[in-house]
Amino acid sequence: MSPAPDQSEILLYAERAAAAIGLPLDPDRKAAVAQQLGVMLTAAALVLEFPLRDEVEAAPVFEP
Repeated sequence: MSPAPDQSEILLYAERAAAAIGLPLDPDRKAAVAQQLGVMLTAAALVLEFPLRDEVEAAPVFEP
């Protein structure tokens, strides 16, 4: 399992990403945004690190 992401790096990323897309980021909420982003990064790491055999094929695309 990957180590938990560094909160200061996540905060910096959130600030830069928000600025890059022109999204205002309330200074009072920056810490909460970074915390939630860290949770999502940790969850994504679990999915990406899950071992799959080479024979496993991607799921088909769902089209309603």
